[in-house]
Amino acid sequence: MNEPLLEIKNLYVNFNQGEKTIEAVRGANLKIYEGEILGLVGESGSGKSVTALSVTRLLPSSAEITKGEILFDGREIFKLSEEQLRNIRGAKVSYVFQDPATSLNPVFTIGEQLVETIRLHQGSKENETFDTAVGLLKDVGMPSAKEVMFSYPHQLSGGMKQRVMIAMAISCRPKLLIADEPTTALDVTIQAQILELLEKLRKDLKLTVLLITHDLSIVAQVAEKTAVMQEGRIVEYGDTDMIYKKPSHPYTKKLIDCIPKIK
Repeated sequence: MNEPLLEIKNLYVNFNQGEKTIEAVRGANLKIYEGEILGLVGESGSGKSVTALSVTRLLPSSAEITKGEILFDGREIFKLSEEQLRNIRGAKVSYVFQDPATSLNPVFTIGEQLVETIRLHQGSKENETFDTAVGLLKDVGMPSAKEVMFSYPHQLSGGMKQRVMIAMAISCRPKLLIADEPTTALDVTIQAQILELLEKLRKDLKLTVLLITHDLSIVAQVAEKTAVMQEGRIVEYGDTDMIYKKPSHPYTKKLIDCIPKIK
């Protein structure tokens, strides 16, 4: 079998709050192979986002990685310089977060923000960058893409803003897209559209996707593999169908029991 694109080995992350230490991640192990969608599932506070931010060392100053290894594309992340990490962040590993409203600047148009992202990483000429930005919006299924370039964030719906954030994330053609609760703030119909979009981009761009969510039913729709996280530990990992149909850990069974059943 090929080597994983991302491998997390025995990761421990603590948060230091004065004299108190909180163990956020405790011995997490995870592998993601190129071209697959892996769902990382767990309740709020289980350590999912902390694990994801550790991949590019974007943790807050109060956090400390005390043990473990992270290998991305064969490189040991903890041994890279800050300059080497900057070449990975955005360009090779991109993030999409839960609430796009907090990530988009309200005083700039969508076009200005998207163009700036592209020029930052690609250095294209202005007219080329504008056309590239419009193309990216079309790639993520944005209706009236050219008109949206001149819109401000407050003029867009939640689903449209999330499409903008995904367009920004894929603008540099990263190898790994980390989507952290990307559908939580959206209604069910838009949620399904965003999941379909992630699946389409995975196929079209040969993306690898780490999809983080508290909802096991979401990963069951798009992820081949699923990892279940509880209190900082990966308690179950394997094929999504097997985990969904025959969970082995009591916590996974609890998550499945929480999924609304259609009567």
